[in-house]
Amino acid sequence: MSKSINRSSRLFEVDGIKIYAGFQKDAPSYIKPWITQFCSLPSNEWFANIDEVWAGDWFNQYGIKDYFDRFDDAVQLMTNSKSKDWNFFNEEEIHKINGQACKIYGMLHARWICQPRGMEQMKSKYDNGVFGQCPRTSCNGCKVLPVGTTFSLKRHSVKLFCPKCNDIYRSPPQPVIDGAYFGPAFPHMFLYEYTEYNLSHQFKPFIQKAFGFRIRIPQGSRPLPHNRNDYEEQMLSK
Repeated sequence: MSKSINRSSRLFEVDGIKIYAGFQKDAPSYIKPWITQFCSLPSNEWFANIDEVWAGDWFNQYGIKDYFDRFDDAVQLMTNSKSKDWNFFNEEEIHKINGQACKIYGMLHARWICQPRGMEQMKSKYDNGVFGQCPRTSCNGCKVLPVGTTFSLKRHSVKLFCPKCNDIYRSPPQPVIDGAYFGPAFPHMFLYEYTEYNLSHQFKPFIQKAFGFRIRIPQGSRPLPHNRNDYEEQMLSK
């Protein structure tokens, strides 16, 4: 059974994003694309702008759909391709679809930033110091890259990877971003593509000393954290 719709009442604002809940062709021209609005939010400064066509490609979405019951509606919202079905969605549904769209965007984002166009956007953010600096004193303010420890949602928040000491650190308490939105591959793909940012050859481990003399590590004891890789290489060579 059809319902009469007052189009002027189909405008919603959900978590800072303005949404027209209706057929896309009827949407007011002043409402910006969903992706543009999402990435413009202060809490989403770390995110790159995914191309709408790329986001709507089923190949790039592979393996994500099974996690969301409103996947198709969420993709329509993200890519500004809403069908006429949107004329009949209520406010509760709009909130749910937008929430799923944010998560889907994050999972797609981890894939987008590992290919050339997305990586170029992240390079610009890196150059501008958006992700911050390494907290390790001896790294002398080296800029860091975001990294996740898994591709699974709600496991760990995003961490920071230093291209000089090759260690990871906690990110600032705000904003809280799921690590799956960046994934464990990104910083390594980034440094492979932009080799000039790989500063691991400049790394200088902290040497423990007492009264000017280097402290001897007893044989068989665990190596110091930043000497572990060298230690393992020595062990493998024996």
